[in-house]
Amino acid sequence: MRFAHLLLLRLDRVTIDRAAELGRDPSFSRILLGIIALFSIAASLLISTSPAPALPSYARQTGQPCATCHTAFPELTPYGRQFKLGGYTAGGTRCGDLGLTGYLNGGLKDQQVALPEPQIPLSVMVEPYTFTHVKSKIAQPDNNNYSTVQQTSVFVGGQLYCDVGAFAQITYDRPGVAFGWDLTDIRYAKTGTVAGTNITYGITANNAPTVQDVWNSTPIWSFPYISSEIAPSPAASTMIQGTWAGRVGGVGGYVWINNMVYAEFTAYRALDPRTLTTLGADPTDGTPRFADAAPYWRIAVEKTWDKHSLEVGTFGMFAKMQPTGGNPAIPSALTYPSKIYDPFTDVGVDMQYQYIGTTHAFTVRASYIWEHQKLKAESNPALNGGAPVANPTDDLYAFNASASYIYDHTISITGGYFATWGTSDALLYSSLASGSSPNSNGWVADIAFLPFSHGGPDLWPWFNGRIGVTYTHYDEFDGVKPKASRNDTAFFYTWFAF
Repeated sequence: MRFAHLLLLRLDRVTIDRAAELGRDPSFSRILLGIIALFSIAASLLISTSPAPALPSYARQTGQPCATCHTAFPELTPYGRQFKLGGYTAGGTRCGDLGLTGYLNGGLKDQQVALPEPQIPLSVMVEPYTFTHVKSKIAQPDNNNYSTVQQTSVFVGGQLYCDVGAFAQITYDRPGVAFGWDLTDIRYAKTGTVAGTNITYGITANNAPTVQDVWNSTPIWSFPYISSEIAPSPAASTMIQGTWAGRVGGVGGYVWINNMVYAEFTAYRALDPRTLTTLGADPTDGTPRFADAAPYWRIAVEKTWDKHSLEVGTFGMFAKMQPTGGNPAIPSALTYPSKIYDPFTDVGVDMQYQYIGTTHAFTVRASYIWEHQKLKAESNPALNGGAPVANPTDDLYAFNASASYIYDHTISITGGYFATWGTSDALLYSSLASGSSPNSNGWVADIAFLPFSHGGPDLWPWFNGRIGVTYTHYDEFDGVKPKASRNDTAFFYTWFAF
């Protein structure tokens, strides 16, 4: 396959080897890990609780419980969307003359002034125990069960200073044995009025298209929210579905008009190999690069009334893709001529409906993405070294829909359908099981328990967690329908933040 973004969700060889190693652990060890995880959960449930948000540093800053910003993490409420659009700064204390320095030096020594307690915008997240069962034996013939610690992350989350805030993540990925830069969104935001109309406007600097979005219908924050890093996944995906997460840098501006209309434009540049290496990414892993700047746009309209909200919108991206690998005659990403590229265009539409009552909440989300690929370089015989000419153009489509019911911000039940399909291409998709088709589709179901949405333990009131089970079923996998269900996966996870 020429374009490595079609294999972004592949089962990585390192991950397979690690899975095999884990699979050889004695069964007693796996049972012991499970007992420890369940004991920890049970113990925490016996302790009285007080407010805590999804990212604990936001709790210490705002004093709001998780249920204020989330129906069930990471699904945002209208309040949570406003908090993010406002630059993660609401409730912050790092601004103005009443800071500690101003108090000591500004003539307030004789006054009884209650200064806000300085907040440290740091949080830690860990997935301490996960268990994956794949219907087929993907790593070794006698094993298809894998237990492991997945990710451990440190977050800088909240106000940095005045109108600047951040959501920045550094992650140690245990299955892949990697440490590096993860999702990041740093913002400067202000509010004001124009002709009597309320406006929030700002600048976002981030490292993954759609990570800055506030609805759960666009790729980065779409369902399923937590997935196994060991289970097999379809190879083909559109470029906007996470291809460049952590591998690009972008700066853009946005505006939120009258709490109803959102517009954003961001330009991304591919990070150079040295920077990728410094940030913990492998520049030679086959992930494609793009030339020049890649524009991303987003327009959405949300109407909120009573306990309801409805959003409809569009988003998209254009990039000059540089083919990588696949054919030894094609230069690598490190040496590829910048003027030789394939224009890719992604255009998406999305919607989200939410009902949030006192006890019950219901959310429906859907998105459709069309990707048009002009394979100018890919179909060039000189670059292909005499290989068969690929299609001059290909199209790829992606559809995702899901619905969630949440009881008291504590029990979450979600079901979803996903489908990817596109032009058959015997050269572009030669490495897939079908040899020519990118088509995959199936269903996902998740049930989760969020014990600390209304507050964490007295010992650490900002503690938060999510414990759940996800089941994924495939009707078609990489263009193959017979026995596609052998890739079906059951995934048990634990997620905690403090």
